[in-house]
Parts: sequence; C-alpha cells; structure tokens
Amino acid sequence: MEYGGSCLGVCYSDNHLFYSVNTPGQVSHLARIGSIDFSFDIEETIITGNPSGFPTLKSSLEELKEEFQCKTAKILAPAHEECWTVVPRAVYEDASEREAHIKLLMQGTERQNIQAIWHTLSNPDYRLLLLRDTQILRGFNYLLESFRTVDIVTDFEIAMDWQLHTNSSESFLMVNCQKNYISVTSFILGKLRGCTNIEYEEFADLPYLWNLYEGNLSWMNGIHDRTYLYGYFSSQAADRLQPYWYNHGETIHMNTLLEMGVDADEKTYGFRLKAAFPAILMSLNRDLEKTEVHENYHR
Repeated sequence: MEYGGSCLGVCYSDNHLFYSVNTPGQVSHLARIGSIDFSFDIEETIITGNPSGFPTLKSSLEELKEEFQCKTAKILAPAHEECWTVVPRAVYEDASEREAHIKLLMQGTERQNIQAIWHTLSNPDYRLLLLRDTQILRGFNYLLESFRTVDIVTDFEIAMDWQLHTNSSESFLMVNCQKNYISVTSFILGKLRGCTNIEYEEFADLPYLWNLYEGNLSWMNGIHDRTYLYGYFSSQAADRLQPYWYNHGETIHMNTLLEMGVDADEKTYGFRLKAAFPAILMSLNRDLEKTEVHENYHR
C-alpha cells in the first residue's frame, strides 16, 4: 500500500457513486467528499463492462485522480458477489482440507480464478475465509487501472477500519444497508467475531430473514454496546429491524462527520452522507496499520 499521495475511496448504490479523498499529512481530514449520479446502474456496469457506461465511469474517477493527485484507490466490493465462511482449525491448517472446502463452496469456478483470503477471529480456533471469483471482479481492477495501488475492499473490512480509526475495544455491530442486501459484522473487545450478508427482495422480508440468520449465527444474538448503521437504505432497514436489536445497544446512524470522527472543510452535503461512509473510511487508508492473513495461510 502506498504511503505517499492521496487515497481515493469509492462506493456506490444504484446509479449513485460516492467518493472521498483524504488530506495527506492531516489525520482524519478529508479534502473532498462527493457524489456523482449516472444514468446507469454502477455495479452492473462495472461487472459487465457495459460500453454505454463504463468509459464514463472510468473517466470520472481518473479526473478525480488527477485533481487530487491520488496514488491509491479503494473500492467497496459487492458483498453478494463474495463468499464468507468460518472454518475450524482442522480445515485451515490442512492444505488438502482447505482446498476441498474451497472447491465445495466455489463449485463451477476454476481454482485459478478463485481468490482466497483468511482473516483472524476473536475465537482462535476458527478463521474467516473470504472467497472471490476474480473473473467477476476484474472490472473493478480495470476501472482503477490508472492508480498506482488498487484495493477491492470487502464489507466486513469497513468494520475493521472503523475499529482502527476509533482505537476502541468496545463490542459493536456494524450494518451496511443496500437495496438488495444487508451486511452485518460483529466486533467483540476490539476483535472480529463474525460477519454475514443477507439478501432480500423487499424491506418487509428483513425481520423474518434477521430471525432466521440469528437462529443460526449466535453472535448475531450477542450483546453489543452500539450498532452502527450506514448505506443508502439504512433508514428503511432500521425501521423494520430496530425492534430486533434489543441486545445491540445504542443505534447510531453514520450520517454526520462528527459521528464518523472525521473533519472536512465542507460541513454540509446535498446527499445522504451515510451512503458515503465506506468511501470515507477507505480514503483514510487505515489498513496501512493492519496485517491481513492471506491465501493459504498456515500456522
């Protein structure tokens, strides 16, 4: 990861693109937080490379790169295009077991096209495995190819960045609310406990789905000090799910610079700031301070 120059953070929802650029040398200060609306669905355009929108999108990001002299770019990956799973020690310490597990979860995808990244959890007897089909996500790299360093960030890493940003040991739940899925990440005493993403068709389906997942994932029913909500549709999701969060402490909507613990010269915005929260955190480049557990990790 680059230590010099600005970092551009990018996320999106439908046709809305949100971006943030940090101010090098100033801790937690942002040079710009902005939004660009397009006439096409951004995620679909990136994944398919749709020629009617991709060049426009790419050009817009390259203009930001030149304006702010950005060397690093980070973009949020679509959680529903990834596979997250928790595996026991017997699997992640045995090469053949690891590969069998990956093959089972990514049926139909050639091994050479699978990216596997291991993350530590609060319970040392387990590891979190992130799996990606690099062919599906190759458009993200092409979109940002003009930047010196590119990072495709997964949803639960936003919670990791938040923990580093706040340097807090609190137990918290972080929920990203998008139109067709929500991602949920739990931290306990400063360590990642668990994460999942829940796909849905209608907001009215969320209470049933939350109860269903909560019944299978004990950490979702654990006690948290706070629940942090962000994403373009966080208000709609919270309206349905708030009654089910009785164990999850104070609910905080990440919709102000103060709540996010950052500063910028511009104080008011003409868009939902909570939708730009991932871009803001990514642009702070906090992962310079963290160590990841990568593919084929073995201890």
